[in-house]
Amino acid sequence: MALSAGKMARFTAIAWEFTMPMIAGALIGHLLDMHFRTDPWLTLTLFLLGLFGGFYRGIYELSRIQRENNDP
Repeated sequence: MALSAGKMARFTAIAWEFTMPMIAGALIGHLLDMHFRTDPWLTLTLFLLGLFGGFYRGIYELSRIQRENNDP
């Protein structure tokens, strides 16, 4: 199964949408932990929220692709 450049770009975008919320959550949580001296609770909380958001977006986009491929 050969992938076109458009499909490869779409899958790359899904990978970024999956990983960036986790990275952003961890970084923002770490900065807030340093400010409020609550290490590691905000880092962990925001990372887990990013993980949930990343999985949600990844599953949503992949199911959308699957629906598009199943339509005649």
